[in-house]
Amino acid sequence: MLLSIALFLHDARSLASDVATYAGCALLASAFLTECYYWTVERLNYPLMKLAITVLGVVTLAAATGVSKITVNDATGQDPSYFTSAVALLVPLSFVPVAAALVIVLGTFGVIIGLVWGLGKLGTTSSKVRDLDLVLTLTRIISGFVIVAIASALLNSSSFIYPSMRWVASHSALFFDMYEGSGCSTDVRDRVGRVNDDLVVIGRMTNSGPQFMRASCPLGPQNTVLAPYPPEAEKRIERESIEDRR
Repeated sequence: MLLSIALFLHDARSLASDVATYAGCALLASAFLTECYYWTVERLNYPLMKLAITVLGVVTLAAATGVSKITVNDATGQDPSYFTSAVALLVPLSFVPVAAALVIVLGTFGVIIGLVWGLGKLGTTSSKVRDLDLVLTLTRIISGFVIVAIASALLNSSSFIYPSMRWVASHSALFFDMYEGSGCSTDVRDRVGRVNDDLVVIGRMTNSGPQFMRASCPLGPQNTVLAPYPPEAEKRIERESIEDRR
């Protein structure tokens, strides 16, 4: 990290400065997350820790499901309840922005608490221990800021995650929640998903990606003639009918 600072002060726009800065930030973030992981694992048997993890997991799953539905609606322009498979497939990707938001909130509080805790220990320890605590506290604070900055970049509207989520939402809705050959569209290549007895959603792959629209298509009777039962089934049905009469 000191090397990246020195290179940045020497030439902020150089490739070496960028590489050293990104590598230093990645090292700090990974070290901080590793420390948080071991701190959490050591306390997993505590009742409050179990409760906190359970609540956090439930809230995260609910929020990810909500983000998934919003993304499907944004990508298709239709009610997400029409595309259950797309919503389910998008939930894992939706954990990314939800986790980023949690990291920003919890990370900010963590940095503040760590700063107060570290400064409080400085006045109650010896000089050597105090110097070490100061270095560790500063390192953890910088690492926390790095992680919060990365999470903020993921939540930014220009982040790569949102176009990726919309792409997955539109394509999974078209190919997993709709089908061909329903007779509700003039083009046989269109895919259709039924909303109710009177409405369908028609999907079409265009040069700009999948497009969707609702259309009227009342559900009517089929003219298909069912094939007769095989002889063995006819005999079995006849025997069962005779036994029932007895």
